[in-house]
Amino acid sequence: MKLSQECILLQNELRKFAQQIILEKVDEFDKTCNFPLDNIKKLSEMGILGAVIPEDMGGAALDTIGLVVSLEEISKVCASTALIIATHNALFAYPILKFGSDEMKKKYLPKTASGEIIGGFADVSTNEIETKKEHDNYILNGKNSFVLNAAANGPFITILPNLEDNQKSIAFLLESNSSGIERFKKTKTIGMRAAGIEEIIVKNCQTAQTKVIGNETNGSVILEEIQNFAKICFSAIALGIAQGATEAAIKYAKERIQFGQTIINFGMIREKIAEMTTKIEAARLLIYEAAMNRDNNKDFRGTAAMAKYFSGQAVVEITTSAIQIYGGYGYMKDYPVERYFRDAQVINVLCSTPLQEKENIIKQIIL
Repeated sequence: MKLSQECILLQNELRKFAQQIILEKVDEFDKTCNFPLDNIKKLSEMGILGAVIPEDMGGAALDTIGLVVSLEEISKVCASTALIIATHNALFAYPILKFGSDEMKKKYLPKTASGEIIGGFADVSTNEIETKKEHDNYILNGKNSFVLNAAANGPFITILPNLEDNQKSIAFLLESNSSGIERFKKTKTIGMRAAGIEEIIVKNCQTAQTKVIGNETNGSVILEEIQNFAKICFSAIALGIAQGATEAAIKYAKERIQFGQTIINFGMIREKIAEMTTKIEAARLLIYEAAMNRDNNKDFRGTAAMAKYFSGQAVVEITTSAIQIYGGYGYMKDYPVERYFRDAQVINVLCSTPLQEKENIIKQIIL
């Protein structure tokens, strides 16, 4: 696929930023699990935090291909930073834009586009929060151990079951500093350690009807739509991780000397590199097709599921091969491939697992 000139310019700009700014402290952030707030603020100046937001609300109004290219370039260097951007756009800004009230859009979207707000999302697979309605308010209690961007201290979206009707669910926009909400601790993931993933404890948190996105019954509809969008974004991050690991492995193979020659000349190494690059190009085609389908208002659910499944499997295989090319050095924190490998494990289960995506693919084929 040929990218537009505008998309190529954005790609080059972000590649330069990632290599010159993000790379400098990527290992430090991974080691300390610190949220890269300064880098996120710089990216907001480039318009990336407002990627899905219209220009009249201060956003960049990027198409899906533009966002995919942006995430790929960032995740080649730091997947945690890319995950922050993807969550902020696909799982926070987009549901407000698509389903929120006019009042909610005016209040949150301009600040979201400027980076004044960095929004988060409470993963539904780890949700243990229950809702109870009292008059015009809701009372929330419980916890969620996997809230994306929680360390940013901004609002987050959570989609909870409606206890009065178990067949339906509700999407809430919650302020993280609301009475009754506390960030308990950083979630200890093996990868994406700088992405600001934390546990949220909710104790008798009272939230008003105005914080409901859409209505009291369409939470499942909202969840399906934003997850399909997020699958494309997470696939792009997987692609960037795979590309970064492959480039690192090729560079190492050209420099590492064994038996009087560089290991890039060894048949087994060359075979691995050929397999890695082929899987990368196959994943890229699937991801770009899903993005184009979405941009052209076509049904992209099937291609998004395929992209998520294939890229998720491929990035694990590719990062494993990268470690094998490095040999024993690949397991050391002095080299980047072990971080790529750890990040790949996390991105592979966000929104869905490979088994769930297989089922989603089958459903689309049958339908």
